[in-house]
Amino acid sequence: MGNSSGLSMDLTEVSPSADVESDTEEDYDCPICQEVLKMPIRTRNCQHVFCRSCFQTAVRSQGLQCPLCRSPVSEREQRATDVQQRMRVKKGKCRACGKEKFFSKMRLHYKTCRRYIEEFGPISEPAPSLPVQTPNLPESSVFIRNISFPTASNSAGRVYTCPYCSLADLSDMALVEHCVRQHHHDRTPIVCPICMRMPWGITDYTSRNFIGHLVRRHRFSYSGYMNESEEEEMQLLTALQMSVQEF
Repeated sequence: MGNSSGLSMDLTEVSPSADVESDTEEDYDCPICQEVLKMPIRTRNCQHVFCRSCFQTAVRSQGLQCPLCRSPVSEREQRATDVQQRMRVKKGKCRACGKEKFFSKMRLHYKTCRRYIEEFGPISEPAPSLPVQTPNLPESSVFIRNISFPTASNSAGRVYTCPYCSLADLSDMALVEHCVRQHHHDRTPIVCPICMRMPWGITDYTSRNFIGHLVRRHRFSYSGYMNESEEEEMQLLTALQMSVQEF
């Protein structure tokens, strides 16, 4: 998931129904949070599309550069209104239950879809998730072929213990790689140790598909895209302030 190429071109002169059937579901995923785009914006310089809140959080953390290609960007990038229009007429399937929904309504569905929440956990907003291409994960198995892992980085100096075998002193990325490679067949419900350490984490949430949760939520370190020690309310306040300036 997370293919931004399909909607990165300039579509402002295109009818919302033009070529909409040729769009793939991945074209409507934000490269940062890996969820369906919410209030999409498009960068002027490189034409990449992101959720507005994800983009603002990444820029505030990493500076005025595109989170995807590092090209120069502005804090006040424009709404991708053409993408919003396409999302109102294009349907996709829920990656957990398979129900068809308009992409403009998909996030609302994910918030109430029991199977989605059990598989991947509830959507936490506005904090972004992780920018990486990931497969669709069926309930009964986890696809791990051709998964490339980034260089392990110790997010904010934190270390973790594997919840399966108690291997200790793992960075966040080392924990993800270890669990996916060594424990991908284990279906034991797990409370995510990474989420537990985050200010916005739900400490009592048990993932029925922990490996799927890791692949979906923790493929890259949060420290590269946001201030992990900052409370979610402060992140929301900053995003709102930037929104007022932009719109």
